[in-house]
Amino acid sequence: MAGGFDRVAAAGYRSLAMVDVVPPSVAGSGEAPPLSVLRAQERRRRRWLTDRARAVRLPLALAVAAGFAAGLLAVAQAWVLARLIADAVAGDAVDRLLPAAGLAVLVFAARAGLTVAAEVLATTAASRVKRALRAELVAALGRLGPSWLKTRRSGAVAATVIEQVETLDGFVARYLPVQALAAAVPVALLVPAFMVDAGAGWILLAAGALVPVAMALVGMRTAVAARRQMTGLQRMSGVFLDRLQGLTTLKLFGAAERELDRIREVADGYRGATMAVLRLAFLSSTVLELLAVGSLALVAGRVASSALGGGGVSLQAALFLLILVPEMFQPLRRLGQHYHDRAAALGATEGMLEILDAVAALPADGAAWRLAEAPAIAFDRVGLAYPGGRRPALDGASFRVAAGETVALVGESGAGKSSILAILLGSERPTSGTVTVDGRLLDGPALRASIAWAGQNPRIVAGTLADNLRLGHPDAPDDAVRAAAETCRVGDFADRLPQGLATVVGEGGRGLSGGEARRVALARALLRDAPLVLLDEPTANLDGDSEAAVLDAIDRIRAGRTVLIATHSEAVIRRADRVLRVESGRVLALPEGAAVD
Repeated sequence: MAGGFDRVAAAGYRSLAMVDVVPPSVAGSGEAPPLSVLRAQERRRRRWLTDRARAVRLPLALAVAAGFAAGLLAVAQAWVLARLIADAVAGDAVDRLLPAAGLAVLVFAARAGLTVAAEVLATTAASRVKRALRAELVAALGRLGPSWLKTRRSGAVAATVIEQVETLDGFVARYLPVQALAAAVPVALLVPAFMVDAGAGWILLAAGALVPVAMALVGMRTAVAARRQMTGLQRMSGVFLDRLQGLTTLKLFGAAERELDRIREVADGYRGATMAVLRLAFLSSTVLELLAVGSLALVAGRVASSALGGGGVSLQAALFLLILVPEMFQPLRRLGQHYHDRAAALGATEGMLEILDAVAALPADGAAWRLAEAPAIAFDRVGLAYPGGRRPALDGASFRVAAGETVALVGESGAGKSSILAILLGSERPTSGTVTVDGRLLDGPALRASIAWAGQNPRIVAGTLADNLRLGHPDAPDDAVRAAAETCRVGDFADRLPQGLATVVGEGGRGLSGGEARRVALARALLRDAPLVLLDEPTANLDGDSEAAVLDAIDRIRAGRTVLIATHSEAVIRRADRVLRVESGRVLALPEGAAVD
């Protein structure tokens, strides 16, 4: 149980280092689903976990075989030890005891080797399952895209992919092998027990039959407590990240202490859920210990009464039975210890299935295709509604963009400019209408390979400046990287750095100003050499000098490409070939020379 406590406690501590909002399914406070629905959900979770384990049947089967062989060696071990003790009690000389002692050492070594082999095989199987599941979840999140992720707390998603996937380690590596051994090993050990003394065999059989009943009674409560614990972990991660991200604002408004109390309240809730799981885990272990100790006492009483009554049970046979009883209950005891691993895995599947169900509901992506030159774009009565939105982001938007044209999309924040870019990127799908590119229907992210993108908050990854420029073109030669940097005036500040473009910058652009990060993003878009360029507020919140540098970079990118720019900047608008106003999800063409308010 110490190991179980350490795992649960470690999960709580690790969650404090994560970044996180509770999914709607967790945060909801509506009525509880009917019992039939809960049972159906429970069955589905069990089937899903079983399907995951089927992918590693071979190493799991080998682990169970090694564990079963180690269990059978318990018979030989008990018999050798009983023989050794009986001979020692009878007064045999030490030299006559040495062969039995040597055999006992060999049996111990063989059991230890088989046990280690079983652990290695089970751990390998669990690692394969976790690796495959994490890859599937990350791929699913990539398909779901920003529109789905922004409705979830990032910490809850991170807790699902990191912490909750980790619960499958206990389920696959410990619970599944022990479950098989708990059924096979005690039955195998009952055979020699019946052969030595039928009465002792019946006692052990009755005690063993009570174990599943006790486990079922405890298990129902354990599953509920484990789900509550996982929900608490998601809530705590989400609240912690929200407060961490808004720490500056909280300090400025003097609300830090109040929010600290909120974090303490959520942490106390998680502590309560964790202790509930631990109480049930201790309860299951206590029940098993009582059955094991009671069985040992009854067998000892049976053997003693038989010996006193002249029943003919030898000392060696009596010792053999007494040594065999703990060995018979050892797999059952381990099952009780790891039963909460199963409950934890069942509780953790809710978050994983939420992601996988969401991606399964998406329509299939169209075949990817590449543009050979600057494309023409047409939106025809396009509508886009976000789940839970008060109004559509786009409402019958229609417009045309000519090949090689630079178009500025203007309008108030929330009018739908970024939604137009998101549809072209494939991170959003229209709920009505059609989008065609060069006369071909756009279907999901089919065009991403032909798009260069730079957002208003460019993503700078930890690495060199050159690495960041190569994000969209990893194999770009050094000359092309340097040319893109010079064209977008990245060299203006890179040349002042200790190692130029080889200078390492921090995650999120630490060490770069906002204008410098924008120029890096534009140079990255230029190096990608894509025929379609999408820019979202490329000059927002920049000073005059930085804006001028970014505008020069945009001018150099425009040549030979179709460019759409969502902007509020008058300077950007003046450089566009045409301006489209977006109002309440509709697109209006502005007359040439009209003022842009």
